[in-house]
Amino acid sequence: MLVDNRIATAFAATTAAAALVTLGTATSAAADTTYPAEYFGTPKAGTGGLILRAEDGAPTNSGISEGTHFEFLGQCVRVNGVDLIEVHQSEPGGWGPSYTGYIRRQFADIPPNLPC
Repeated sequence: MLVDNRIATAFAATTAAAALVTLGTATSAAADTTYPAEYFGTPKAGTGGLILRAEDGAPTNSGISEGTHFEFLGQCVRVNGVDLIEVHQSEPGGWGPSYTGYIRRQFADIPPNLPC
């Protein structure tokens, strides 16, 4: 019984510490914001797909095709007045070597409650 209590106590402490780390996650730049990765979406209809961008907003040689699902990775940045969200393509459909990058929020079909 003592061993069970120690295991339960250790598990509770580990879970609480993990929750604090998750809630306390922050980025180095004040303009950046980090949130839990629990949102999914696609490029908006009519866009033809979205170019993946670097954190500074520069386009990469990769993109996500229209209708292809991506997962929001919890990072939002604002570059020259444009909101970018970090995503990871979660199914085939796109171009280029990268499946993770930033896309323009305005062209993403994502839940309206996405904090950014």
